[in-house]
Amino acid sequence: MYQRKASLFTRITALTLLFALLLTSTVVAATPPTPPNITADSAIVMDYDTGEVLYEKDADTMRVPASMTKVMTAYIIFEELEAGNLTLDTMVPVSNTNADRSRSSSYPAMVPLPYGKSQSVDTLLKLILIPSASASCIVMADYISGSEAAFVQRMNETAKRLGMTAEYENSHGAHVHYLTARSQAILVREFISRFPQVLEYTSMTGMTFNGKYYPNTNKLLPGLDYAYDGVDGFKTGTISAAGYCLSATAVKNGRRIISVVMHADDDKTRHTDTTALLDYGFAMLEYQAPYTDMAYHWGREDVAALKDLGVELHPDGESFRPDANVTRAEFTAMLYTALAQSGALPELPEETTQPPEPTESALPAQEDSEQTLPPENTTEPDPDAATTPEPEAPAFTDIQGHWAQTYIEEATRLGLISGTGSDTFSPDQAITRQEMMVLIDRCMDLPDENGLGFSDDGQIAFWALEAAARTTAAGLIQGNNGKLMPNASASRAQAAAMVNRLLDLTA
Repeated sequence: MYQRKASLFTRITALTLLFALLLTSTVVAATPPTPPNITADSAIVMDYDTGEVLYEKDADTMRVPASMTKVMTAYIIFEELEAGNLTLDTMVPVSNTNADRSRSSSYPAMVPLPYGKSQSVDTLLKLILIPSASASCIVMADYISGSEAAFVQRMNETAKRLGMTAEYENSHGAHVHYLTARSQAILVREFISRFPQVLEYTSMTGMTFNGKYYPNTNKLLPGLDYAYDGVDGFKTGTISAAGYCLSATAVKNGRRIISVVMHADDDKTRHTDTTALLDYGFAMLEYQAPYTDMAYHWGREDVAALKDLGVELHPDGESFRPDANVTRAEFTAMLYTALAQSGALPELPEETTQPPEPTESALPAQEDSEQTLPPENTTEPDPDAATTPEPEAPAFTDIQGHWAQTYIEEATRLGLISGTGSDTFSPDQAITRQEMMVLIDRCMDLPDENGLGFSDDGQIAFWALEAAARTTAAGLIQGNNGKLMPNASASRAQAAAMVNRLLDLTA
């Protein structure tokens, strides 16, 4: 929306250059991981960050969830906590009927609640999520909605709002009703996203209540029978109509995935199937990563988007080096090729052999650091000529033979970049954030607005002040803890994020 329209000549020239350069790149396809052999009737594994399904098996068939139902009950309890209708210390009365239910085999798991004694919301949440106490669900349902039937209505309304396919008929899952494996994964993802503190409960390996210790039924947790590194929840389910069910979540190097298995044959199988799903899910994240060091990095989506667009990212083999400082050459190549591939390069300046006039927003360089390159001489030399004029020297003397030479020359020709001296570009020097602001500002017709107001605005160089005001107002450059850090360098991942934000504006 703020882009400077490129002329047809500019677009054709840029794309021809890119095609020639990209032909020199060799792409080596990695081998995808082998899909898991899942014996449960339904299964799914999902990327928590994106919601992408990494594997599924019959994930949309309605099946009995058993006590995985309790995830929805707990979710609504957390909604009430968020709304201020409850606190963790709120004391909830236990009726004699519910105390009886807590001792009945019709409401597994049986965790006896004392007669005539209230329990805190915190205690009831632990009983629901750790030993899977069904009667505790009814206690909370009665307290929140007045009756379990009214609470179940809210469960189904919530499921519809979240895009789930579910038909809840009770608050605990000890009796039959239906949902899909995909819906359970959606719910777990929403729960963790909205109420991450639930993991403080689901990660507990057990609890003591009324003098008795109750282990968590999710045996993937640390120290339990099927411990899996990184698992911090979620919930099992077991009745005869459901078989053995398990929803789980695990984190590896900061990246979370969610799995669900339904109607496994036994307790061991639901845990081993889940282990296979988690192994496969993390393997898929690594396989899908744009580079080997990006699978678990915060900038993976930005880098993947630019790689898919065909942007020059200057990787080191299969590594992107996301946390390394981005150099002047790397950012120039990244920005130039991103704009070229998206058809958003600015207009080619009128041909001139003189350097452009300096502006207040120019990089700190000598006036002749931006002279345009001479047009290529396509005429045949005259053998009878007395003398042959020497070709003009290139704009920068320190980019000859550099991997980014062509990108730098093209960006110079478009008037986008300046050097660090009269004839030097310093391609391998880290670029500062204010230099990036100026470069971006030259590429865009940004509104003349001011986004400054950072505590370190006084550190912005005069030549970068206007560009800093416009790029921050457009959201292209962001600060951290109230500081803009104009003289600091940016990482390669930060540069990729910045370029993606620019492309969003030009779309």
